[in-house]
Amino acid sequence: MTAIFKPEGHLFRATEQAGGPWSPDMLQGSATTGLMTRDVARLAAESGFVVRRLTFDLWRPAGLRLFRTVTELLRDGRKAKTLQVRLMDGETEIGRCTALLTAPSAESPRDPFAKPAAVDKAPEAGSPPPAFVQKWSRYFQNVSVRLIEGALEKPGPAAAWMRLDALLVEGEPLIQAVQAADFASGVAQIVDMRDWTFINPEISLYFFRPPEGEWILIRAATRVGANGAGLTTATLSDRNGPFAEVMQAMSFERREARQAQAS
Repeated sequence: MTAIFKPEGHLFRATEQAGGPWSPDMLQGSATTGLMTRDVARLAAESGFVVRRLTFDLWRPAGLRLFRTVTELLRDGRKAKTLQVRLMDGETEIGRCTALLTAPSAESPRDPFAKPAAVDKAPEAGSPPPAFVQKWSRYFQNVSVRLIEGALEKPGPAAAWMRLDALLVEGEPLIQAVQAADFASGVAQIVDMRDWTFINPEISLYFFRPPEGEWILIRAATRVGANGAGLTTATLSDRNGPFAEVMQAMSFERREARQAQAS
């Protein structure tokens, strides 16, 4: 099966499948967040704790090169652990993940105020996006998409099932939920990408249960504020319903202004 990264000893080499939407030579955000999440998942499995929050700071663009992760346990508590994973390009730190893990409880209380959750259409009932949308990035070409609300090629809120069909790291199980979260701003894009660029220099995920299965539903919307600032919020669901909330700080820039700064 196609892989986004290939291991070379303790390092990981990005393949062309990792290319993002702004340049085929630069990593898709999903690739960087997924690589950092591996270490979090490993510690969670070893400790018996569950992942409750993942916060990613994406500091620098990353090319298709060799990477390594550096992991540090910041707090090793009886009920909560805090873990930090740094993604390194040589000696340059290009991103960081801070994870909160908590000890599982035997049961959860019943919420008497919870409203019945709406039943979403299954991925089999959705429709794929137009072919040209699937070519937005090399990474995205390895993602199966089934839209149940809205459209990826048109501005506005949308809901889409996604499934990564490539291995994140060659020889390892698939990681689905985190790679899907990075697409929230793309699912809920509100501008014409021929006129604007938009980046999310960070992503935060809050889990209230572990996801199940391969298909992840992203229901996302974006709001715009002043001075190019915006916020994308999304709910991640699997076939059993919601399991996480996502927030992304957005930064918009008109392409003419960007070109003027570069000249």
